[in-house]
Amino acid sequence: MLRTLNTILHLQVSSIANRLIYYVRRLPLIGGLVSDNVYSRVGVKKAVAIAALLLSIVWGFLTSMLYVGLVVYFPVVTLGQELPIERQLDIFWHIFFIITFIIAGVSNARILEPKRSKYIAVKLLRLPATRYMRATLSYKYVTLFVYLLTAVLLFSSLLGAPMLQGILLTAAAVMWRIVWEYFHYWLFQRTGNVLIKNNVIVWAVIFIGYIAAYAPLLFEWALAWGAMLTSAVPLYVICILLGGIASVVLFWRLDYTDAVDAATKRDDPLLDLGRMMADAQQTSVKAKDSDYDLEGTNESRRTFEEKEGYDYINAIFFSRHKSLIRRPLYKRLAIVAALGTALILAGFLYREPMAAAASSIGTFFPGLILIMAYLTVGEQLCKVLFFHCDLKLLRQSFYRQDASKHFRIRLIKILGMNLLLAAALALVLTLAAVAAGGLTTTADYVFLWVSTLSLAIFFSVHHLFLYYIFQPYTTELNTKNPFFYLFSWIVSGVFVLSISLRPDPVVFSISTAVIALLYLVFALPLVRKYAPRTFRVK
Repeated sequence: MLRTLNTILHLQVSSIANRLIYYVRRLPLIGGLVSDNVYSRVGVKKAVAIAALLLSIVWGFLTSMLYVGLVVYFPVVTLGQELPIERQLDIFWHIFFIITFIIAGVSNARILEPKRSKYIAVKLLRLPATRYMRATLSYKYVTLFVYLLTAVLLFSSLLGAPMLQGILLTAAAVMWRIVWEYFHYWLFQRTGNVLIKNNVIVWAVIFIGYIAAYAPLLFEWALAWGAMLTSAVPLYVICILLGGIASVVLFWRLDYTDAVDAATKRDDPLLDLGRMMADAQQTSVKAKDSDYDLEGTNESRRTFEEKEGYDYINAIFFSRHKSLIRRPLYKRLAIVAALGTALILAGFLYREPMAAAASSIGTFFPGLILIMAYLTVGEQLCKVLFFHCDLKLLRQSFYRQDASKHFRIRLIKILGMNLLLAAALALVLTLAAVAAGGLTTTADYVFLWVSTLSLAIFFSVHHLFLYYIFQPYTTELNTKNPFFYLFSWIVSGVFVLSISLRPDPVVFSISTAVIALLYLVFALPLVRKYAPRTFRVK
């Protein structure tokens, strides 16, 4: 099994190393220093492979830290900041249990997961399916325990949890995930159904699970199971014991040939697997047939006739893809309107608590970062632009050379949409605060609007800038550029840090405005200089 695991790791590391070299060669400034022959230089490839291995290990620790920190710990210390620390720890374990034990168990199954690396190892390299899965499962759950344990011990200790408690709950979580692996395999063998492909069940569990996880933070009547989990020592024993039995069965008793074939079998395997991945991604950016019907739209035609060049191309694009561009905007506006209506009604019905919240509205400003990150349009629109427009045009050198021209046109469009969303959000929050009758000052309202509009500007520039500088999408609409992820994580880390520090509303508003305007000012010259080389099809 060690030999099989070594082969799998070599395959993964080689793939990461090749992608790393590919994208380093396309970086501004340093990319030109790396030549094509680096792929054939054994010494350099070994050094890059070591760097890739270290990067994958660091990435494992980082994702676990972000999961436990952002998804579990951060909501507890922000939404529950007024609660006693014992209650915070209780809710911490409650959220951790529901997401790690239940949601992740239903939505993840390594055995039946369709992955390109699995196809390459089993179908191309002819590794026996059973040996491959035993080695993969062993590596998966050993590393999962190490990564998860580090994050759990760090964040649970900040809430005063004993170290032994963190170790036991992490061990129980990992062993219970192994039980889930066996359940997925058993269900497949008995019924032929792959649970993780049943979107109705999976998304229902995710939706209901997250509501149940965060309910104790939002509603006083909601019960948290953390105290029960930490005091019920038999629960640890049961999870670890069942996980041990499942491990013995999974690692030494089962034959995975049918399960792996179900995850990788296609008529023309490599071609159709790629097509399957492409189809899955392209479904999210598929336009309606009615979008292309411009009959009777004389006003649109007159608008087109007044434009030329890239203004003309983009005007036609935005007109012909109304369902992909306007639909997300309208949905977000509807959500904001519903949220505003609920908050205004709450202001009239629950005047005292809402007035107290309105009087300290400035303390909630950092939370606008997360709200605007999900509310603004940008990332999905960049996928639409790539698939329906740029995928063909990027093969032309003139289009790459003129990147700054269509970047400016699209930035204005995205800015208009996001500023509309930001204004709607600021308006409903203002009306809700007024309805609550809090002691909020005029300055607070000003800072609220400044912060919200500045964040709209920032995210508008951010998504489009990353698209032009890194162009992370492949022809299958997969995102594989490691530097795109790295830059995104750095920005996310800065935001998390700013939220954790809970800055003064004045400082937060001014800082956000300055950063957004600087990003806007410097984006265009950077795109003009580097995009002709980085904005291309991969």
